[in-house]
Amino acid sequence: MRKYILLALLAVTALTLVACAKPNDPQARLKAGRTALDKGDTTTAIRELEAAIAVDPKLAEARVLLGRAYEKAGRRDDAINQYQAAITFESQDAQAAYYLGALLVNAGRPVEAATALASGVKLDAGMAVSYTQEISAALTAAQASSEELAKTNPQQAIPLLNAITTLDSRNVRAHVLLGNVYVGTGQSQPAIEQYQAALALDPQNISAITNMGAAYYQMQKLDDAITQFQAALKLAPTDAETHYLLGAAYIQKNMVEQARSEFQAAIQANPGLAAAYIGLGNVQLLQNDVEGAVSSLSKAVQLSPNQPEALYALGKALMLKGDKAGARDTLQKFLTFNPPAPQRTEAEGWLKQLGQ
Repeated sequence: MRKYILLALLAVTALTLVACAKPNDPQARLKAGRTALDKGDTTTAIRELEAAIAVDPKLAEARVLLGRAYEKAGRRDDAINQYQAAITFESQDAQAAYYLGALLVNAGRPVEAATALASGVKLDAGMAVSYTQEISAALTAAQASSEELAKTNPQQAIPLLNAITTLDSRNVRAHVLLGNVYVGTGQSQPAIEQYQAALALDPQNISAITNMGAAYYQMQKLDDAITQFQAALKLAPTDAETHYLLGAAYIQKNMVEQARSEFQAAIQANPGLAAAYIGLGNVQLLQNDVEGAVSSLSKAVQLSPNQPEALYALGKALMLKGDKAGARDTLQKFLTFNPPAPQRTEAEGWLKQLGQ
């Protein structure tokens, strides 16, 4: 009898060991959590998956499943945290990106959702068909925010605009705006790629044509820049800013007469464009037309009193004209703007000559 009792006890012990096998094995916990979640046992799923993560915090699959379990339990913020962690540990997890994006939309955070959903689309575009409503909501909100963000925080605007162009590759406005942000942050080559994408969709988009010229100018690819500006002027012959940009490119190539013509055309198109008067004044200085330079640069300062470039050039022109008092006043004001070293050193030297 004792033999049978002993065997029975051994059997119970064995069953107990199987039921609690390897309590610190994250894979075993992961499997148990997945099984419980499939059966709708959210409480057990959360317990097992939390245990798996406690042993192996980088177990991305467990975090995705735990996020699902938290969602079912109504713990939205906890679910968001788990999806974000899953993506951190496994950046190629498309499902986690879609789950996160959808949950952020439902949480009233559609702008944040756009970036997550775009990550999902890049990893597995096929899944997008299951998230069309969430993608539409995220895209609408992201587009509404991108314009202002591009002005106030360009570095934050870049990932948002990249997300928009991923979610809607035919969005010309987003391509152009992203290109503009890249130019503004000194990233010329990515800017050109965005303008090219815009022009592939809309070959006569004047903003893309002109701003691609600005990107080439930034890269000192002056012939390419001139080609773009000339193409833009064929579409909009009276665009003052494009005339100014073309004049600036000509100056860089020492094509002084062509530059003068473009700056004059810019002024004719927009008499209030201070930059065009600065460009014209600098050309006039190169041509030893000091009286003309003083007139043009004085107009620039009148239009934009706090423009350091105008003050610098006007101070030089007044000095060459022999107006020592005017030159001193102008150069001293220029120095209050803490200009870059080369110009500051030159202005300080001129002031010494003028008997500051």
